[in-house]
Amino acid sequence: MSLFLWELGTPNVYLIWLLVFAAQVVIAEINRRWNWTIFALWTVGGVLLMPYAAIHGTPMVGWFPFGKYTIMVATATMTGFLLWYGKRNPIKARRYAIWFGIALWIGLSVNIMEANLRDVTIFFQQDVYYSCGANWECLKEVNSTHTIDMIAGLPEARGIDLPLHSDEWYQAVAANFEANHVGIDPATGFRTIGGYWNLMSAAAGVLNIITITGMGKIFVSSKPNQKVKGLIWVDMIWPWVIAYDLWNQAFLYNSLADYTWYCTLALLLACTIPAFTWAKGQWIWFRCFTLMFWIAANNILPEILVPPSKMTNFATMNPTANIVCAGAALAFNIGLFIYWLYKILKHRRNPFTNCLYFESKEFRTIVKENANDADKYFLTDMIPETPTELGFEPESPTPPVDGYVGNMPWWKRDKRWPKLRTPLSADPVLVEKGVEADPKWDVEA
Repeated sequence: MSLFLWELGTPNVYLIWLLVFAAQVVIAEINRRWNWTIFALWTVGGVLLMPYAAIHGTPMVGWFPFGKYTIMVATATMTGFLLWYGKRNPIKARRYAIWFGIALWIGLSVNIMEANLRDVTIFFQQDVYYSCGANWECLKEVNSTHTIDMIAGLPEARGIDLPLHSDEWYQAVAANFEANHVGIDPATGFRTIGGYWNLMSAAAGVLNIITITGMGKIFVSSKPNQKVKGLIWVDMIWPWVIAYDLWNQAFLYNSLADYTWYCTLALLLACTIPAFTWAKGQWIWFRCFTLMFWIAANNILPEILVPPSKMTNFATMNPTANIVCAGAALAFNIGLFIYWLYKILKHRRNPFTNCLYFESKEFRTIVKENANDADKYFLTDMIPETPTELGFEPESPTPPVDGYVGNMPWWKRDKRWPKLRTPLSADPVLVEKGVEADPKWDVEA
C-alpha cells in the first residue's frame, strides 16, 4: 500500500510531519507579530551561524543548500524590513509600493527560475543519474564524498543481507536501483527519475512567474484597531497561490522526491492555510519565513534531516506520480495564464503596476479585513470603479484629503484615473518633483 506519491509510512513520520508543520507556522507567526524577532533570529542569528553551516553542513549536503541559506537570510531580512518600514513610513511605503513589489517579485521569480533550470538539468542529465544508480562504484563514490550515509537508509537497500558498505552490498543496492529504474544524483545523493515531466514542470514555472500581479499596490495593513499588521499583497489570490503550490510540488517531486513529505506537503500547507484563513493576503510572508525556517534547519542540522532514515517518508518513485504532478501544475498554470490574459484585455489593466483581480470575492475580503479608507481609495485610484462599486465598503463615499497617492516613480504627470481622488498635495514629495496633476479631480476638504 502507498499514498501514491509517498509510501504509507510509519506512525512516526506522521507525528514528525505535524511537528514540522506546526513549527513552521508558529515561527512565521511569531515573526509577523513581533518583527524584531526577524532581525534577531534570521539576520543576526543567520549570519552568525553561516560559518558553522559552511564548515559543518557543506561536507554533508554540498554548497548549493548553503547558497540557498545565504540567499534566504537576505530575503527574510528584506521582507522583514519592508514590513517594519511600511509600518513607520506609511506615505513613503505607498509612494514606493512598486519598489516593494519589485523587490519581492525578484526574490520570488529568481527562486522559481532557479528551480526551472534544475528541472531542465535533470531532464538532460537523466541518463547520468540512471547510470549512477545502476553502478555500484558510483553509489560508493556518493557515500565517500559525503560525511553522512546517503545510501544505507534507502528503499533499494532494504532486505540486503550482506556486510554493510562492502563492495558486494553496493552491488546489490545498484542491482535494485537498476531493476526499479531509479536514478541518483551523484552530486547530491538524492534519488531522481528524469523524463518529459521535468519540462512540463519547468513550463508551469515560467507561466507562474509571468502571472505574478499587483506589485504596485502592496501595502501594510491599515484597518483601525488591527493589532497585527501584515504585508498585504492583495492581488495574490487563490488561483495564483494554488498554481504556485502545484508547480512547487511538481518541481520538488522531480528533484527531491524523498523529502517532499516535509518540504512540499508540510511547507506549502504551512503558508497556504494561514493565507486562506487568519492572514488573508499574506501568503508571501508565510512562504518566506516557513522556507527560511526549513532551509536553516537543513543547513544547521543536516545529519538529522538529510540522510535517509526512519523519519523519511520515501517517495514511491513511480513515473506516473511525476506525470500527474507535472500535468496538474502545467494544466492549472495554463488555465491561470488564460484567465490572467482575459482580465488584462477585458479591463485594460496593467497587471504589474496595478492590481488585476479587483472583482474577486477573495480580493474584496482581503481589502475589507486589512485596509482603511485611505488604502481602499489608494488601491482603486488607477481604475474607473470606486471602492463602493467594488464592494469594499468604505466608511466615506469620497477619498480622504490626507490619503495616499498612487504613483509610479517614473511618472512626470499624475496618471490616476480621472475621477474624484485624493489630491496630489497629500504627498508633498510628488509636488516637489514637479509631477503634473489636474486639480479638478481633487476631493475638497
